[in-house]
Amino acid sequence: MTPWGDEDNADHQLLAGRTILQLIATLEPGPDASACIEIAAALEEAGARALVAGGEGALVSELQARGGVFLPFDLTPRNPLTLSFNRSRLTALAQSEGAELIHVRGEAGFAAALHAARRLRIPLIAEDFGPAAIEADTLIFFSQEALDGAEAAWPHLARRFVRGLRGVDLRACAAQAIDSERVRKLREGWGVRPHERLVVGLDLPGDRQKFFLAAAQQLAKRNVFENEAQEARFVWRDVEGADLTSGPFEAEARQMGLDRHVMRVAGGDRAVACVASVLVATPAADPRVAVETQALGAPTAVLQSAADQSVETLLAPPQVDPAKRTGWIIAPDSPSSLARAAEEALRLGATRRERMALRATENARAFSSERMSALTLATYARHFGAV
Repeated sequence: MTPWGDEDNADHQLLAGRTILQLIATLEPGPDASACIEIAAALEEAGARALVAGGEGALVSELQARGGVFLPFDLTPRNPLTLSFNRSRLTALAQSEGAELIHVRGEAGFAAALHAARRLRIPLIAEDFGPAAIEADTLIFFSQEALDGAEAAWPHLARRFVRGLRGVDLRACAAQAIDSERVRKLREGWGVRPHERLVVGLDLPGDRQKFFLAAAQQLAKRNVFENEAQEARFVWRDVEGADLTSGPFEAEARQMGLDRHVMRVAGGDRAVACVASVLVATPAADPRVAVETQALGAPTAVLQSAADQSVETLLAPPQVDPAKRTGWIIAPDSPSSLARAAEEALRLGATRRERMALRATENARAFSSERMSALTLATYARHFGAV
């Protein structure tokens, strides 16, 4: 029943004139709030009335500017009596506003939303947060692995399960908009020479520094850094304002004999850093980063961790033919894999790199906020008559 792959065929006209209520704990900046606003804007464009009930936050004005209607509602009260009373309050709110479908984002407010939906006999859509969520009429899973696991555990409920997407806003991820002057200024700010080719660690957690350095050490042992035709530098991009005085990273690099080959920098425009790199290493824990780097056409290596084995935002063997790859998936205990990926990226000629960039930007669009909106609206529409 999932609209995944068939979302463009959904009849969004079925939503025209409908009133859809989204519930969210807070509209403070974050992925959930951004998704909520994108869906509200898409609903408004489809001719629906987009209501959002939840805690106030900095993004309330953006929601309203994009066509959503904000209804203050505390979904996370500390008082147990208030929590219990929330069920009747939310039911009354949904009834008075004429809500015809409720979409609850996360566990906060789920019990009240379920009560309201059952009392008003309207559909309830929830996002996977655990076994309790299966009581919803439709349950959205954000990975194929999670969806497959749910279908195996509750095969009799599989028709309720759909594949969803945490979309990424790619409006700022256009390599064409980044001119050579911005790249030059970034390089100057980092203190790297114009001819040095960069392998950049982007938004990686601090506990991956030794892994990053171990990969650089392997390349150093193979004299890759000494090749005048492809003089390279490993760059660990730290947060803006980070203290760059000697720390664990620098001490480890000195001990490994990597002083001339690696460096740690504080901040710098993320998009420009991608354009300036021959390879960008990103964390599997935050798949949005790999989507953004691919949208910018940068060869990307996703570093798995023990807790984050699933990588769906990147195309790489053995899932696809090597000729279709958009990057490399790096096992959590294999710095040699990152070293090989860096060496392969350094050897990419202009034509192969351009082809990879085209594949990467195309793949990134499959994880955009626009596609997220299409999938979500298709999920809503099927409750009003769409197959």
